[in-house]
Amino acid sequence: MGSFGKNISSTLFLFIGILMIITPGFAIRTNEENPELSQHLEECHTKVTKRCAIEISNSIYTNNTPSEYCCQKHITTGKACHDDFIKLFISKVPKEKVTFVAAKGDQIWNHCAAIVASAPAASTLPILP
Repeated sequence: MGSFGKNISSTLFLFIGILMIITPGFAIRTNEENPELSQHLEECHTKVTKRCAIEISNSIYTNNTPSEYCCQKHITTGKACHDDFIKLFISKVPKEKVTFVAAKGDQIWNHCAAIVASAPAASTLPILP
């Protein structure tokens, strides 16, 4: 499969993964696999916008990084939410992608943590949906 085919496959997989994460009732669909993880991710989901969930998810498969706004949202969910989100992604990718997804997850967390650490105490960022 050429580069274009891999990109389409990755995009389709990502789209399905995002739908599972941001769709209400997500815990019901993953409850059989790991009910505690599902419940925790449902709680995490309430702390981040759909736009940021998509942006952060896309960052796993691209060279893009989340925006400052989405990084702030992501960091406020906490490291446990981030780790469980990455565990979910890892559980859905082929074995040969596990190392890549884990490393990219660490890179995203570190990037966002650095942004939040350098942000002024009272951020002037606009509130976005």
